[in-house]
Amino acid sequence: MEQKAKLVILACSQAVPAPERLSAALAAPGLSARVALEPCSSKIEVYQLLRILAQEADLVWMIGCPEQDCRFLEGSARMGKRVAYAQEYLTEINLEPQRLGMSHITPGDEEALAAVAGEIKTLALALGPLPCRTPQGPKEST
Repeated sequence: MEQKAKLVILACSQAVPAPERLSAALAAPGLSARVALEPCSSKIEVYQLLRILAQEADLVWMIGCPEQDCRFLEGSARMGKRVAYAQEYLTEINLEPQRLGMSHITPGDEEALAAVAGEIKTLALALGPLPCRTPQGPKEST
């Protein structure tokens, strides 16, 4: 039985006001996707990104507003710094840094949202499940 790649999208509620459209655009055989809305991309911390990747997902992606459109002024800039820091950590532990990423979408730009969804879906399917995760779960020590 082939294991599905699991994708979690953390989306700013301003940038992605209709998460069901994003979920529909991410539908693909071999991929399981979940979209979680956040009040602002700046509310997500590095430890949360890494915990989601460790416990539940094979790829974690954040979607926020362009920096000049962020209603909290610095939200998208903070998101970028946190994603870059987490990607450095993934590199240190020999995981692909592309398993964690971000995109900026102008609120209401359906065409950009569809394009980003396509890119994320392609990346998730190409990377596949984390190599350290087995279908049987962690091995118990005796």
